[in-house]
Formats: sequence, C-alpha cells, structure tokens
Amino acid sequence: RYGNANVWKIFTDLFDYFLLTALVESEIFCLHGGLSPSVETLDNIRNFDHVQEVPHEGPMCDLLWSDPDDRCGWGISPRCAGYTFGQDISEQFNHTNNLKLIARAHQLVMEGYNWDHVIFFKFIIFKIFYFYVNHQ
Repeated sequence: RYGNANVWKIFTDLFDYFLLTALVESEIFCLHGGLSPSVETLDNIRNFDHVQEVPHEGPMCDLLWSDPDDRCGWGISPRCAGYTFGQDISEQFNHTNNLKLIARAHQLVMEGYNWDHVIFFKFIIFKIFYFYVNHQ
C-alpha cells in the first residue's frame, strides 16, 4: 500500500525508543509485563540503555514478559521469556521503592481490571489514558 516496507520498518524501529516503564505520582509503577529478579530498584531501570531492540533475555525482556503467580518467589515462565513472581516479590519491590501499586497490561482480564495481591491488571489501560486526555 505504501510502495515498500520502509513505513513498517520506521514504525518497528520507533518501538526501540518507547519507555519501558512509567511512574505516576511516585506511587504507581506502570509497565507492560512484570518484575525481574535483576531489578530491585527503580534506579536499576533508569540505568538501562533503553534505546535498543528488546533482548531475548535479561531485565528488559523480563519487564515485558514476566507474570504474577499464586506461588511465592520467582518461577520459570511458561512463556519461555521472563519469570513468574509471587506476592512476596511484589510486596518487597513496592516496599523497597516506596510504591503503592504496580499497574500492568500484559494479560487479558474480562472485567477490564483485576486485583491480584498488590498488582492491578489492566488489559485496556490505553482507554483510561484516552479518556483522561480527552476529558480534561
């Protein structure tokens, strides 16, 4: 439709510049996936070289692919990328970083949101942003 693959390539390259995480009011940690055993503090994330293609393993990969789990501690992810992590991990991360909430969007939740230990899942979080931006 656009003559060649250049437009597609530009957009896929653009993803390398997107932020991995966001912090709202210094209390809500937002990310796509979940936590990483290599990341104890928000400063660890701030020190990443963000402008790169996401590696197949390591903390950047974990932040995009990890999932919360009913079991405590860290586990091997069935996705073959990232980890699973329990409530104990979430609570420790929140305590260490003075956070109240972790917001993530990696899994479908039929009601739109779900509380699971201290994690708020939001599959359609972009709708909240759209509503907020357009109703100010």
